[in-house]
Amino acid sequence: MRIALSDFRWPLDPALAAGRDELTLARALYSTPLRTDPSTGAVVPGLCTAWTASDDFRRWSFTCRSAPSIAAALRRVKQLHGAPARWLFAHAVVSAPSAARLDVRLAYPWRRFPYALTVVGAAPRFVPGPFRLVSGSQRLVVLRREGLTLRVQRLPALAAMRKFERGQLDEAPVPVGDIVAAKADSQLRATVRARTLLAIDHADIGGWSEHLRRVYWETANRQDYEQLIPELEGSAAYGFLGGEQARPADFRRAVDAIPSLRKLPLWFFVPPDPALREGARLLYAQWRDLGLGPILLRSGPEAKPNAGIARTIAAYPQEEAIPAELVLRYELGSRQLLLGALRATSQRPWLQRLDDQMRRRASAIPIAWVVDARLVSPRLEGWREDILGSVDYSVVKSLASSRPR
Repeated sequence: MRIALSDFRWPLDPALAAGRDELTLARALYSTPLRTDPSTGAVVPGLCTAWTASDDFRRWSFTCRSAPSIAAALRRVKQLHGAPARWLFAHAVVSAPSAARLDVRLAYPWRRFPYALTVVGAAPRFVPGPFRLVSGSQRLVVLRREGLTLRVQRLPALAAMRKFERGQLDEAPVPVGDIVAAKADSQLRATVRARTLLAIDHADIGGWSEHLRRVYWETANRQDYEQLIPELEGSAAYGFLGGEQARPADFRRAVDAIPSLRKLPLWFFVPPDPALREGARLLYAQWRDLGLGPILLRSGPEAKPNAGIARTIAAYPQEEAIPAELVLRYELGSRQLLLGALRATSQRPWLQRLDDQMRRRASAIPIAWVVDARLVSPRLEGWREDILGSVDYSVVKSLASSRPR
């Protein structure tokens, strides 16, 4: 099976894996303590097969294969400040009292904590995963299991699409802005797989007054962003839970307030991801044309921004996951409201209050829900992308012809 991914580092450390492509590759290489069912999102066994919790959901015990290795992996993630999953375990006490038992003591009640053990960062590095590594380099990684070999190439999206059209790849990403065109192409339309992920693009602004940040929140150009980046109607985001609607009156009030605002400089960070680079330029153009700023785009490690655009992919398939990361990792909302949601059986009221508060503070500005699009050969039977963007290649069968029809 020949797969193109646009962005992954090699060698790949599961604790440091970030972004859709690295997480997908890491899940093929490493086994996590628990997994999620791609259809229902429910927690299912992985290296761990059973778990229990105390009445207050602060102490958890898991029956696991390789429990000491899992405990070591979790403690390592806690110590790595660059680990994307660090926020999940930063305040946890982890131990393995036996080869088959893992204990975790939390600093606060967390009813759905087993989902934390489904993340790639929780995978021990030296326990075999679904596929074994045959060879690896920055351009090509070859993985194998009985009956199937994966050849994972690192290619820019446009080059990958051309190779797919020539029948030289079985899976390739669709370049930014080309989803509609690919669906209209007579050769490609049957191979396009697009879905909205539990992931969101958002702009973040540090400092300044809440009033000034809210003006940026209300005037963010979500409509143009929706048309050019996810290319799916209804993907514009006006909150971090989904289903929120635009408020035209708030937009008009924000525009009317701009002439009276102080002209404070916005140093806006532009990340290397092609979609986010285009998104940053759209936001920049809208805010500049409205008279906000001055706004200066910055990129590279020497940049010292006070604002920027980022993509947050939920760590696990639950409504709480994105708000939890924004609060516990980036400190962009009320910790008290978030912890109320984590311990609650019915958490929607807590999450709604948190979302409303984040809108008032406007430190984080939701822009659009992420749509991932892939070209997938008809010969890949059982190929399925879950709501986090990962594909379980261990259940995919590779048939005869690879050329799209």
